[in-house]
Amino acid sequence: MQISGVGFDYGMMASAYSAVSKGVEMTDAAAENIASGSILDSDMGVEDIVALKEGEIQAQAGAKLIDVYEKTIGSIIDIEA
Repeated sequence: MQISGVGFDYGMMASAYSAVSKGVEMTDAAAENIASGSILDSDMGVEDIVALKEGEIQAQAGAKLIDVYEKTIGSIIDIEA
């Protein structure tokens, strides 16, 4: 079975954008919980801080994947031209 280049490209980019989007959503939700002051339990505060960092890392990883993808495609286009 062979995967077309377009299908591979779309899958990779969709995954990268999804990772960025989910990371930003997670970061926003955790930041909202922290900022609202609705943290009643110290464990809950720790969970929000961990979620904040996790969201940040997930968004950065997705952004790095997009960057690498764009550089790779640019290199392939340069080689083929």
